[in-house]
Amino acid sequence: MDISFYNKKILEEVSSFKEPFASDIARALDILAMSGNEISLPHSKSLGKGLFELRCLGTGVRIFYAFSKQEAVVLHIVLKKQAKISKRDLELSRKRQKQLA
Repeated sequence: MDISFYNKKILEEVSSFKEPFASDIARALDILAMSGNEISLPHSKSLGKGLFELRCLGTGVRIFYAFSKQEAVVLHIVLKKQAKISKRDLELSRKRQKQLA
């Protein structure tokens, strides 16, 4: 499956992470590309209404994505510091998801 980025800023942000984050992000995106919509826990979790959270195991990086036109679109990326996803990050991801349609 192809993976695209919501905008250039997201791609730059994903590319800006240093080790050990960079290799975990690359590994998670590879798993998403290989598995497509068949990806499941522990790598990915549905957040409802077509929004998903790609988990970079071990580092706390979370990549929010949705499927659109036979590809996965990365909407937002965060370094998760709390057990719960922040409302701001979730709202931003959902807003971007709606703009895909």
